[in-house]
Amino acid sequence: MIASFLRFLRGKARRAPPAQPGAELAALRAQIGAMQARFDLIRQATSDGLWDMEICSPDPIDGDNPFWWSDQFRRLLGYSDERDFPNVLRSWSSRLHPDDAGPTLVAFAAHVHDRTGRTPYDVTYRLKCRNGEYRWFRAQGKTIRAPDGTPQRVAGALTDLTDRNAILGLKRFSEDIIANLPVGLIVADESLRIIRVNRAFLEIFGMQQEGSALARALDAVFRNDALREEAQRVLRDESTRQGIATEWGGKRLRVALAGIRDAEERRRLLVMTEDVTEKQRLREEARAHVARQRDQLSLLDKATDAILVRGIDHRIQFWNKSAERLYGWTSKEVLGRSEVELLYDEPSQFATLTDELLEHDEWRGELMHRRKDGSSFAVESHWTLVRSEDHQPQSVLVINTDITQRKATAEKIEYLALYDMLTGLPNRRLFADRVEQALMNAQRHRRTLAVMFMDLNRFKEINDTRGHGVGDQVLVKVATRLRAALRGDETLARLAGDEFVVVAQTDDAHAGILIAERLEQALTDPVVTSGGTFSVGVSIGIAFYPSDGTTSEDLLKCADIAMYRAKATGAGHICYRPEMGSELAERMELARKLQRALSEDKLELHYQPKVCLRTGKLVGAEALLRWHDPERGWISPATFIPVAEARDIIGVLGKWVLRQACRQLKAWQDADLASPGRLAVNVSARQLDEAGVADSIQAIVREEGLAPSDLELELTESGVMHHVERAIEIMKTLKRAGFALTIDDFGTGYSSLSYLKRLPVDKLKIDMAFVRDMLKDHHDRTIVTTIIGMARNLDLDVIAEGVEEAAQADTLRAMGCDEAQGFYFGRPVTAEVFAQQWLTPAMQAVCLE
Repeated sequence: MIASFLRFLRGKARRAPPAQPGAELAALRAQIGAMQARFDLIRQATSDGLWDMEICSPDPIDGDNPFWWSDQFRRLLGYSDERDFPNVLRSWSSRLHPDDAGPTLVAFAAHVHDRTGRTPYDVTYRLKCRNGEYRWFRAQGKTIRAPDGTPQRVAGALTDLTDRNAILGLKRFSEDIIANLPVGLIVADESLRIIRVNRAFLEIFGMQQEGSALARALDAVFRNDALREEAQRVLRDESTRQGIATEWGGKRLRVALAGIRDAEERRRLLVMTEDVTEKQRLREEARAHVARQRDQLSLLDKATDAILVRGIDHRIQFWNKSAERLYGWTSKEVLGRSEVELLYDEPSQFATLTDELLEHDEWRGELMHRRKDGSSFAVESHWTLVRSEDHQPQSVLVINTDITQRKATAEKIEYLALYDMLTGLPNRRLFADRVEQALMNAQRHRRTLAVMFMDLNRFKEINDTRGHGVGDQVLVKVATRLRAALRGDETLARLAGDEFVVVAQTDDAHAGILIAERLEQALTDPVVTSGGTFSVGVSIGIAFYPSDGTTSEDLLKCADIAMYRAKATGAGHICYRPEMGSELAERMELARKLQRALSEDKLELHYQPKVCLRTGKLVGAEALLRWHDPERGWISPATFIPVAEARDIIGVLGKWVLRQACRQLKAWQDADLASPGRLAVNVSARQLDEAGVADSIQAIVREEGLAPSDLELELTESGVMHHVERAIEIMKTLKRAGFALTIDDFGTGYSSLSYLKRLPVDKLKIDMAFVRDMLKDHHDRTIVTTIIGMARNLDLDVIAEGVEEAAQADTLRAMGCDEAQGFYFGRPVTAEVFAQQWLTPAMQAVCLE
């Protein structure tokens, strides 16, 4: 606009009449020059862009309208001269942002066309710069009009708002941040009076409006002299201080101070206040939780078992000290590693067991694991699935126990139970099993079975003259020769002393005789030992299935009878003949008398005490069956019990014993006598084969007015192992009912540890055969020691039977045996005598002493 005016003045000066005085023209030109200089100075000094348009077209927003743009206008958009940015309206309108173009052009046209001049032109919009960037501008303009309001010229200025908007936006943003900070903010002046607070401050201090806090002294809010003094120091030194703890209204606060100067260089104090009540509570809870967890982990580290935790991805999350000792890897070495890759040779087994765990939430069993050194060993593993609050699988707690020693002990026990320690041959129990298998095979294939009973000649003389050491050497060498003489499936065993047996499948009796001749031939040459050279012969008795018997007991008995005939006659071997079996007839007669005594109630029970080895206190008693025949007198249970089992009357006999024992125990209770502890009753192997035996036992106990907890049931080891799975189920039923269960004659059977640990038993009873000679036979002593140790590993009590002298009791006590039973403590006696000896108050007092 100014430029146009100057051009107008120049034109006017050129059109002045020549008659005008020169001085006036010079003055006018000087005035114009001054105005031009002033305009140029203004144009160069301003940061705004200037524009001007002479209105020549009825459409003020026509892009071809001539427009004047100042150099600064062009520079604001990144252009240098008229070639880049021509002096037409389109240079400006084409660069408007699409969203701003319409409203801006409408506003411009409205301002120009408004003849009243009341419509201002003051708009904000975005223009596209040469580099393609859009920047914000503010445009202000003014229109020169004729007296009738007709627009003649419009001019104005353009101001770049982009940086200013950014600053204003940043200011608003910072104010929003301060207002919404989660910590309370106070701004105080030099006198520590509050001049500004944010929303969080009001919430912390329970104020509704900012005015409630303004102009208040800082000390009036916190009421803390130490904090006031620290605030004065920070303000004075323009320093900072953090982590100041204070309290207000039961809240725990954490305060930070900062001394600053504002834009006017006035001192100000910033006070940042955080309500840490909940944080402190959570921190204390977390600290307590960590302490509890640390204590728990410490306890887990002290556990003797290897304990680890793995995630659902199988990666190890926890590994205790025992695991480090057991496997050889430290916790740092295994954390984050896959358990299956670390410990297992068979990943498929791990996957199968994991599926089972996810289904049942728990799994336990035996596994083979790998150590760091590559060695494998057996563990008893217990897995427990840990679920999250929404019941999703989260992790697995694993407890692994090294059972290497236990399995070695079990294998040793099994070997001791099945094999003769001196010769390494199968013993009586294993031989009985082999005979049973051979009998089933012979029955299936209708073949002949030969059983040979052998006894060495003059062996007693060697023992008596040269000692048992030399005798043992002879037995070992004889066993070696006899074993070498046998073939294929011919089985040799040592029963006891110098007694050996052989069982063999044969085509006929002649083939059996040929085996006997081979055995005789094996001992033709003298036996050389360190104690001398001896000629050792053998007497052999032979019995055949099925001609001489159909059971292993009958065949062994017949072979034994034939062996004694061979020894008596001096013949090398003799086959059994029926006339040699007069004893069989005697057994049948004994069975007849036993049935009559049972039906006429002529049997009786005697009671033998069970004593705690540590205190000497009576802890129980065993009911023992006794039979006094009018003709034969007292008959040993070892004689009539096998007959009862063979004649299938053992079940009836067992029920009679249980009922009579219950009645006697109830009588003692009704008489207010001292409790004898649990009363033990034997359950035979044949009884376990009866259907409903567990229900029958429980019914008898209920009928006699007793509880299962009053009784202890003793089951022989061999009887349980006869049909082990069935026996386990029966025992579980009895155990759930409340009976105590004991494995009787332990060590004489051939139970394996894998079965034994499945049996729901409370106690093992060591067979008297081992106790009797344990003080002089190191083999028996080893067996007793091993049984006690194994019982301890399985958390079972141990009782020894057949204790007949104080030295045996003392040795058993030192070994860790819990209880004992035998003549040393008391013989089996009648109920009346037992009550007098053990159940009166006076005898109880003596017992306790």
